[in-house]
Amino acid sequence: MTNKTSLVALILALIALLVVIARPVGHEVAAKHETAFERVTRSGTLRCAYIARAHHFTIDAATKQISGIDYEVMEAAAKLLHLKVDWVEETGYGAFPEQLQSGKEDALCVTVWTSTARAVRTLSTAPVIISPLYVFVREGDTRFDNHLEALNDEKYTLAVLDGATMKAVADTSFPKAKQFAASGLSADGEVLLNIVTGKGDAGFFDEIMVNDFNQNSPDKKLRRVSGVLPVRNYPETFSVAMGEWELREMLSVAIAELHNNGTIERILQKYETFPGEIARVVLPYVGQGKS
Repeated sequence: MTNKTSLVALILALIALLVVIARPVGHEVAAKHETAFERVTRSGTLRCAYIARAHHFTIDAATKQISGIDYEVMEAAAKLLHLKVDWVEETGYGAFPEQLQSGKEDALCVTVWTSTARAVRTLSTAPVIISPLYVFVREGDTRFDNHLEALNDEKYTLAVLDGATMKAVADTSFPKAKQFAASGLSADGEVLLNIVTGKGDAGFFDEIMVNDFNQNSPDKKLRRVSGVLPVRNYPETFSVAMGEWELREMLSVAIAELHNNGTIERILQKYETFPGEIARVVLPYVGQGKS
């Protein structure tokens, strides 16, 4: 009787063990979610979101030909990685983090200013260029020359882009000033127009952006506030969704290689209006030839 009881107990224990092993634990038995990195390396295609931006990414209205610094850099990086780039759809500065997180695209393939405001929403690659961020005002406005601190006053209004880095700069460095915010889906040009039309007194931009605006708007120009340093010096990077560390690292290594082999320098020279207009990334080591 004892042996029979022991045998039954052993069989019941084995059955229980098999049930535990076969039983789903939470969502662990669900199909493993494919990361953007896995999808890119499996398909051989990098799906890119983009933002229209002067000198960085433009599409000719007549020919649909794409050009710009970021377009050429990303295409060159993809070539190194044996990938094809699919330029999927346009997005906005405030909207792209959610777009990447949803999986609609694998990366934002137009560079943006890397800041703490974006660090909690996206991962940033190695930088392509550096963007000194200056304060610009309407042509003829000298109220803030040599004393930018005067701008931090409730009687002045800063033109910003909702959800973008320029708003974070206004929040932290000029908290007393009012803000006139364009939608996060707006282009840079709308923020610039908000200054020349008087909706804002000043805004934060890089010189490439303003130079292009002034060339296309000869009657309504902006000028850089003189006698003051940049309010920020931001690395310009591509972006991927939070958690996509492998994809970020893969793109960063390709960008570093493009810096090292001179490709990015050749691209920058092609798009500069004048030599030195674009601030370069300082490489970690420059070899010294023998004399």
